[in-house]
Amino acid sequence: MTAAQAGVPDKLRYTNMTDFGPRIGFAWRPFHNDKTVIRGGYGRFIESPLGFSLVSGWAVHSSSVPYYYQSFDSSGNAALTYPSPFPSNLNASGGQSFYYAFPLKYHDPTVQQWNLTFERNIGYSTGLRLSYTGSHGTNLETMEDLNQVPANTAGYSVASANVPYPLWSVLQSVMNGAVSNYNSLTAVVEKRFSNGLQFQSSYAFTRDLSDEGGGNPTNFVGAGGNWVSDRFHPMLDYGNVIYDRRHRFLTTYLYELPFGKGKKFLGGSNGFFDRVFGGWEVAGVVVIQSGPFLTPSQSTSDPAGTNQVNTTGFSRPDVAPGVSPYVPLQTTANGLQYLNAAAFTIPASNIGRFGNASVGSIVGPGTRAVSMSLIKTVKFAESGKFQFGAEVANLFNHKNYEPPNLAADTAGFGTITALQTAEGAGPRAVQLTARISF
Repeated sequence: MTAAQAGVPDKLRYTNMTDFGPRIGFAWRPFHNDKTVIRGGYGRFIESPLGFSLVSGWAVHSSSVPYYYQSFDSSGNAALTYPSPFPSNLNASGGQSFYYAFPLKYHDPTVQQWNLTFERNIGYSTGLRLSYTGSHGTNLETMEDLNQVPANTAGYSVASANVPYPLWSVLQSVMNGAVSNYNSLTAVVEKRFSNGLQFQSSYAFTRDLSDEGGGNPTNFVGAGGNWVSDRFHPMLDYGNVIYDRRHRFLTTYLYELPFGKGKKFLGGSNGFFDRVFGGWEVAGVVVIQSGPFLTPSQSTSDPAGTNQVNTTGFSRPDVAPGVSPYVPLQTTANGLQYLNAAAFTIPASNIGRFGNASVGSIVGPGTRAVSMSLIKTVKFAESGKFQFGAEVANLFNHKNYEPPNLAADTAGFGTITALQTAEGAGPRAVQLTARISF
C-alpha cells in the first residue's frame, strides 16, 4: 500500500505549521557608567526530529517483529529448527510486535528559554555576575506502547483481551507528551589576570524537572525519549532530572608565586637565584556538588496489571511511610550500604495502580574534589622555555562514590561498589609533566 492509497502525505508525516522561534534580548546600564550592566533575553527554540524520524523510513519489514513459540517433544527435539525455523502452519499461535512507530501528526519539540543577569565591576580587575535562567520544554519526545491497557485489578491476562490492536503484542511509538521545567540561580566572581593571579568561582542552585526520562531514567535521554510508565498519565513520571545537581560550587585559579626577578620577593635576585626561586605557578580546580537524583525500580511485580515489567523491563516500588531512605555508610557483603532497604516495599501485582515511589526521589552521593598543579618555568635562549612540575587529581583523596544499586527487589539494593572518575573525583592520581616550548 502506498502513502497516497492510505491517504497520508508521501513523507509519512504532516508538516507542523506552528513552528515559530522569536528571539529578544536587551542590555541596560542603569547608572550610565561601565561598572553595572543588566542583561536579559527570551527565545523559543525548535527541535526537528532529524535523526529519530528516519526510523519511519525503515518500513514495516524492519519494525515488525513476528515470532513463534518454541516447543519440544518427549525426546527433547525442538519443533522449530534451522535452516527453516518456522512452523508448517504459518497461522499457528505466536506473537508480533512493532517497534519504532512514528506519529503522523508529530509536533516538533520546543523549548522556551529566558534569563536575567546583573553584572558589576567591583574593582581590582574583578567582576560579579548574578544570573537567573529558566526554561520550559513542551512536546518533548518519549516512548509509549500503543497497546498498553489502563491500570486494572483484573490482571494483564484478562485486560489484554481489550487491547486496541489485538494482532500485535507491543506497539512502540514516539509520543509528544513530555514536558520540562528548569530554573537556576547562579553567582559568579571572576578576576582577570593581574598581579600574577586569576580565578573564577561560581555557585549554582538549580531545579530541573521533567517526565521525558520515562518511568526509570538512568542517564541522559536520547532521541525518542524513554518508556513512560502509563501512556494515559505521562505526568506520573514527572520528577527531578537525573543529571541535575541541586547545588554546585566550582573554582578554578592560577597564581604565579611572587618570587624571583621582578616579583615582590627576591625581585633583585641574580640569574641563579631567579632560576631556582622564580617562575613557579600554582593552579587548581575545586568541585563541590550535591549528588544526582535517582529513581528506585523493581521488576518482580506488575502492580498496575499492564504487563509493564515485560514491556519496559521495570516498574517502581512503593515507599514505606515515615522511613528514611538513607542510612549511615556501613560495609556489608554486597558493598557500602547507602540506602535503607526498609524504606521501599514491593507492591502486589494487579492492585490497579503503579508503585508510588516517584522519579528522582533519591539523592545520590555528592562530589568533593580538589585538584592542583605546581609548575616551574625556566626560560632559555631568546624565546624558549622549559616547564616541569606535578599535577595531582583529588589532592586529599576524598572518596567520591558512584550511585548505589537501585533495584529494590535485589539483595544488593542501596549498596555502592564503585567510585566516581569524572572531574578528577577518582582516587588520588599524581602525574609528573615536562614540556619544552621554542
